[in-house]
Amino acid sequence: MAFINGKTETLCIFGHPVAHSKSPLMHNALFKELGINAAYLPYAPEEESFDEAIRGFKAMKFRGANVTIPYKTKFIDAETGEPRLVDELSPISRFTGSVNTLYWKDGIVGGTLCGTTTDPYGCIRNLEEHGVDPSNTTVALLGNGGAAKAIAYTLVEQHNKLTIVCRSREKGEALAKGLGEGVQVVTFSEFAEVSANNKIIINATSVGMSPNVDESPLPAECLHSGQVVCDIVYTPPHTKLLQLAEAKGCKVVTGEGMLVHQGLESFKKWFPAETANQTTSFLVNVMRKGLQD
Repeated sequence: MAFINGKTETLCIFGHPVAHSKSPLMHNALFKELGINAAYLPYAPEEESFDEAIRGFKAMKFRGANVTIPYKTKFIDAETGEPRLVDELSPISRFTGSVNTLYWKDGIVGGTLCGTTTDPYGCIRNLEEHGVDPSNTTVALLGNGGAAKAIAYTLVEQHNKLTIVCRSREKGEALAKGLGEGVQVVTFSEFAEVSANNKIIINATSVGMSPNVDESPLPAECLHSGQVVCDIVYTPPHTKLLQLAEAKGCKVVTGEGMLVHQGLESFKKWFPAETANQTTSFLVNVMRKGLQD
């Protein structure tokens, strides 16, 4: 972002808290590199004002937005299953009830506002980038919130034997039922008994995220040498969970790669023409450089 003038378009991330977010760094780096006249800012509306914030987003014709905790589940009516605050939901967002990206259909700003989630794409690409094949294997997924549901949806599509680890067995079983047969559900207190059966463990909760950096969703005894442990939390990069995993001889995958890849997928929805002729590796490298600057 070299300058701001009367033609500057606005994008943002909604969350609470959101000051820790690194999304503005990587998206503004792309604007600068690609010569796009836009600015990406963090906003933290209070929960009681969130609907009003989205109405303002639409009225002001922002180009697009990301959505993070605790607002990802605000875009679908819990009783009817119909979209709220947006006009259309992608199939995966309908299944998960979770949205992390707002964009305008066919690039027509002010037209049909769509909601989708790029979380699973980011998680899968992050694992692949670290030499881990997240298909046809055994995976334990920690959590059953919006991000967890989206990642679970994709993991089942890739023919994995999935174990959902959650606090509420009832909620976990509801998620498993929607995913189809063969999905196991255990509580966190039960996971130690089956942990060794899983080659990959993915933390899809917010436990360990700044400022609660001394918390881990799992104790050390649930981790075993040779496992791959991936955290979607990226602040701090090496969470308490990953520190425990490293000490146990596990391969660890930090959340930064997920942040970059899910962010790139969002960016392509906001600026399809501007990214059409760019390689993924080039765009990812620009975003990573932005995170370091």
